[in-house]
Amino acid sequence: MNMTAQEALEKTALTLLSAVLFAGFFQLNDWLFSMFEHSKGINWVFLPAGFRVILVLVLGLPGALGLMLGSWFIDWELIQGQNTLLGLMNGVAGGLTPWLVLKYLHKQKWLGQQLQALNATQLLNLTLVSSAASAISHQIVWWLLERPNMNFWVDVWPMFFGNVLGALLMLYSFKFVLDRVRVKH
Repeated sequence: MNMTAQEALEKTALTLLSAVLFAGFFQLNDWLFSMFEHSKGINWVFLPAGFRVILVLVLGLPGALGLMLGSWFIDWELIQGQNTLLGLMNGVAGGLTPWLVLKYLHKQKWLGQQLQALNATQLLNLTLVSSAASAISHQIVWWLLERPNMNFWVDVWPMFFGNVLGALLMLYSFKFVLDRVRVKH
């Protein structure tokens, strides 16, 4: 598949926009919900999980790459510090996991290829599977790369619930706004 320069530029712009949106909502989440932090990097309400679902659903791989870049920006101190690999792999887990979940659900025919055809059950299933996969992939990366003060069996649950709650808040907020903005025919 040959990609034109314009298509490459568009995909690059979408990737960078995804990175900015994810990092921005990470900061917003920290500002709004810091009191619900379970531990460093794990929050009982994590709004950016909604962007993981939305960006991957709407943009596919450019959205996933943007999530990875946004995670690297957020984890810049780790990447610059003593545990470079942890920072890099954390971004890979955060960006590629939702995209791989989406691909798997398409392959299993549990999710349609058309965004407009998604029903509430499919969107909820995507949210639950993505949240679980993200929590597990992050915990595995942190465990394998010996992130300090982590306990896989304790930390995976608040991360999962924070991802689900944050994703559902984001998705239903977007639905609420889109329902009010939708042009009547």
